[in-house]
Amino acid sequence: MKALFLSDEINQFHWSMLKSVLLILSLLPMSQVFLNVWQDLDASSQIMMGFLGLSVFSAVAIISFYQALNATVSTFNLDDLSKFDVVLVKVYRHLPMLFLAGMLSYLAAQI
Repeated sequence: MKALFLSDEINQFHWSMLKSVLLILSLLPMSQVFLNVWQDLDASSQIMMGFLGLSVFSAVAIISFYQALNATVSTFNLDDLSKFDVVLVKVYRHLPMLFLAGMLSYLAAQI
């Protein structure tokens, strides 16, 4: 699929960034759902729900970290871009990792 303004590599990179950031942003509602369900249960079910919630949340956090790390170290040909575009792409690479650090910091402060 050809992009109108950007090269195919940059377009695919942009969509992978969006998917990575959306995956990271999904951590917040997921943590709230697990926390609300965990608080509404009785004591005997809290252990099981806590284990399930922690397992699912940590799995999604690990996948989010992998996606953010993959976006940070991605390489492609930047020869045909201007100097400003190259700097912009290099800064743009770190966006998912910044979102992940911010989201996990926020969740650590809330819980």
